[in-house]
Amino acid sequence: MPKSAMAGVPVLGVIFLLLAVMKLINGEAWVVWAILGFLFGGFGVFANRSGGNKA
Repeated sequence: MPKSAMAGVPVLGVIFLLLAVMKLINGEAWVVWAILGFLFGGFGVFANRSGGNKA
């Protein structure tokens, strides 16, 4: 996959994570939405994306 496609924020994953938080607050089933958020890259927002030399 081109770097330009991977450089952006995974919007769909973030939407699923926000939906999971809303479902959690309302006391409804939220685990499925959190799993979908993870699968679509929503947790990549919290990853270190410096891309620098780690040596």
